[in-house]
Formats: sequence, structure tokens, C-alpha cells
Amino acid sequence: MTQAQSPGNGMGRGDAEINSAAEFSLVSLLNRTHNTMLVAAWALAAAAWEVFPCKWTGPYAKAPMTVNGHLNATMDPDQIKLWWTKWPNAMIGARVPDNCIVIDIDPRNGGSLEALEEITGPLPATLTVWSGRNDGGRHLYFQRPANPLSSTRLPKGVDLKANGYCIMPPSIHPATGQPYRWQDEDAPAAAIPAKLSELLRPPPPSPIARSGSNESAIGLLRAVVGAPEGNRNNVLYWASCRAAESGILDDQVEALLINAAVTAGETETKARRTVASARRTTP
Repeated sequence: MTQAQSPGNGMGRGDAEINSAAEFSLVSLLNRTHNTMLVAAWALAAAAWEVFPCKWTGPYAKAPMTVNGHLNATMDPDQIKLWWTKWPNAMIGARVPDNCIVIDIDPRNGGSLEALEEITGPLPATLTVWSGRNDGGRHLYFQRPANPLSSTRLPKGVDLKANGYCIMPPSIHPATGQPYRWQDEDAPAAAIPAKLSELLRPPPPSPIARSGSNESAIGLLRAVVGAPEGNRNNVLYWASCRAAESGILDDQVEALLINAAVTAGETETKARRTVASARRTTP
């Protein structure tokens, strides 16, 4: 994957950071080290991806190992060397580039490309990463549209990543021991098709009367939207429990809570599970 062909080219916050990374010979590095993940992380950084280490095993596999998650992602080869020297088996996480979005197809939750294309029509070839779970899961990178984004109208098992991070090749999937892989690592991120862009537009908001109960709902929504990374799911669960205890967790408020969580950076699938869990556990 060359820098010019990478979807991350020109998308990082500090292009000067990659100068030293771009100068080294990956062939010579491979000859000098057996740390496959370190070399792969360096190669991604040289192609303008901002990377950081993620846990490779255990109940929190794929979670960031850095204090501030994907906010610590970098193209600095020295920092990358420090991380993967300390954690040579760490999975490679990469920030979603600022001018890309990712469509996450998750067959375990009923997602499929066919279901998405029933709505959008055939999607163009684009930069694609296949999950090491080897169940057909994949990440499709598209150029970011100018309009606001929401995943609420995507089919089941298909999510939107408009920020945050994705796991990158050749990270090893903890459940299968198989690597994440590129379909074609030199492919560019395609322009987003009009029908997909339209599908990702937020639905028109439902009006909320300014009653006391709805004032409470608005306060809960603000808390969810403003939740910091690393605590978003906890705040969503808390807000959902408070809404249920107050008797205001109807279908409309549930949808608004999920939308608020997605706006904050949570995936719709995880947000729905969290709200459903709050419903079950709140008397």
C-alpha cells in the first residue's frame, strides 16, 4: 500500500510526522525484526494511517491499550516502536480517517452486503478489510459525504463508523487465530454512492413537547451526547435506566437515546443492546 494510494493520504493531523516513517526500507526492517505487527504498524503509518495498539486476547480483546484510546493514535515511528516492542502481539487499531466513513458488516448480528444492496443497489468496489473471524464480516471504506450522518436506517447487522477506529491487517482475530486482511490494499476509498449517502442521513426528528417528563428526557439525551470516549456505554445505560425508572422510556425516547449514542460515537448495535439491557434490569 503506497502513501499516494492510501485512503488516509493527506487525512492525518500531522503530515510531517510520517516523513521519517516514509524514508525507511520496509524490506530491511523485515530482515532485522521478527515483529510482524511492528513492521505492519510502521507500514500503515508510512501510508498516513494513525495507529495505536489494541488488546489481542481476553474479554476486552480489540479494546485500546492506550490511556485515551484512538485519540493517542499516531504516525510517529518511534512511538509505534515503543508500543509494539512492549506489546508485540497487540492488534493494530487505526483512526477512521477524517474524510472517510466505514460501513461495518457484521454477519454475527445478521448483517450482509446483500441486505444493504437491496436498499442501495450495487455498491462500487472500494477499500475493504475482511475480519479475521472469517465469517464474511468486513469494513468498507468510503469517502465521507458532506451531509450529517446516522446509522438508524441501516439494515440489521450493518453499522456506521464515522469516527473512532477499526482493527487493521494483519491483526490476529482472538477467536479464530486468523488475520484481518485487505481485499486489495492498494484500492482507493470510493466516492460514496448517492443512495448510500441518502440512507445515512438522519431521519427527521420527532417533536418533543416541553412537558416535565420530556424535559427530563432532554437532559438524559444531552448527557449521552456529551459522554466521553471510554464511558459512553456506561452513560447510555445510566440514562436508559433513569428513563425507565421515570416511566418515559417509550419507543420514541428509546430511539432518541440510541441516536444520541450513535452521534457520540457508539455503534447502533451496541447502543440497542445497552438500552434493551436497561429495560430488562429496571423494575
